[in-house]
Amino acid sequence: MRRFALGVCLIVFACQSFGQSAPAAPAFDVASVRVSQIGKAGGPGSRRQNIQFSPDSVTMRNVSFRSCIQWAYHVMDYQITGPDWLAGERYDITAKSAAAVPEDQLRQMLQTLLADRFQLTLHRQTKELPAYVLLVAKGGPKFKESETEGEPSVDPQLNRMAVVIQRTPLSQLVDVLSNILRAPVLDETGLKGKYDVTLNVAQYLPEIGEGRGASGGGRAPIDPIPIIMTGLQEELGLKLESRKMPLDLLIVDHAEKVPTEN
Repeated sequence: MRRFALGVCLIVFACQSFGQSAPAAPAFDVASVRVSQIGKAGGPGSRRQNIQFSPDSVTMRNVSFRSCIQWAYHVMDYQITGPDWLAGERYDITAKSAAAVPEDQLRQMLQTLLADRFQLTLHRQTKELPAYVLLVAKGGPKFKESETEGEPSVDPQLNRMAVVIQRTPLSQLVDVLSNILRAPVLDETGLKGKYDVTLNVAQYLPEIGEGRGASGGGRAPIDPIPIIMTGLQEELGLKLESRKMPLDLLIVDHAEKVPTEN
């Protein structure tokens, strides 16, 4: 009798478990997705993108679909493989959640939105590729954790060949370096805090008379890699090493150019 009762309980439990649906993917409460008129018009400013987010919203202006994927999955450009139009087509996206949520959940909500409106499907793949690894140099870091309150700030000052970071983890510096070097940069410093960091590499540029061609003609192109490496070590106590590393890639299997109606 006890065995029979136990069997009935197991069957009931199995049926209840089978009947439960998987939790719904995080989604925005309201969202608008449109083809960008700025991108369609062409001319000056047609390639300029803007992404802003707050605890309860994400606003994207004139962004490529590639940039949408990049932000939603928190990856770098080099990690995305797909058709050429991902970088060419431009969109305006305004999305709002019902309440304030962590940034990671906002990104998951955008993943849901891209799958819903663009029918985006993709898969992940790991591949060994050339990369740079950011490490602490001998003597230790030459910067300290931030002592001020406020939002993180990343200010690339291209005219001064500098970047100023405040109250920000080193992952943000890694993102800036990846964009400048056009290559993967991985953080293996072990530094987990939020920092105030200023990197100015202008002083490490070669003199005007250096780098000319053999014929004395125009100035040869400047290789930014050794300049950045020198600046990182001299100013921040960090170093870059070139290695082959296993990297996670996103392979786009399908996506529609025209989003479904709002």
